[in-house]
Parts: sequence; structure tokens; C-alpha cells
Amino acid sequence: MGELVRIRNDLYGIADRLREVDDRYEVYFNRRLNRFEVHAGGVLQVAVPFDRLDARTVEHVRRTRVERARVVLDEIDRANLAAEDAARKRARETFCAATGV
Repeated sequence: MGELVRIRNDLYGIADRLREVDDRYEVYFNRRLNRFEVHAGGVLQVAVPFDRLDARTVEHVRRTRVERARVVLDEIDRANLAAEDAARKRARETFCAATGV
């Protein structure tokens, strides 16, 4: 783990706040990939999609926990259905405009 630097203390106490979510969580900065990562038991749990540790990090980790997988998948399904409906509507409108129907 030479490219990983463990973050024990940070400006906003994010490392501590993540341990409140799950006491196994450890925060690292991956120097090779230039990103923050949350690990549990030595296993990567989530790559932080932000360039700094702040409250968004805690919310992102909470939202993406495995216990919420069903909720997250349902949200994705709803978004996909809405996108498909919008695409069908646009296609129908384009067809009607082109054919004069």
C-alpha cells in the first residue's frame, strides 16, 4: 500500500465522522490515482468523487452503503424509465413533425 497515505486527522474531521458511520472505515489518499478512498478491513469500499474531504464525502458514503443498495438501484431504475419515456416522446414528436401526422 505504498501509494496509499492514511488520513487520520483532517480539517473537518471527516475521517472521524466516517468511523461513526462504520467503525471499520479508514480514509486514504491514493497518490497514484490522486483521489481519496474509503477502505474497510483493507478493502476499497468507495472512491471519493470529490477533490477534498468535506460533508459531501460523509453523505456520499452513507448514500452508497451496501445496506442501501435496493434504494439506490430503485432510484437508478426510476431515472432510466424517465429518460426512456422522454426519448420516446421526443421520437414521437419528431416523427409527427416530419410526417405531418
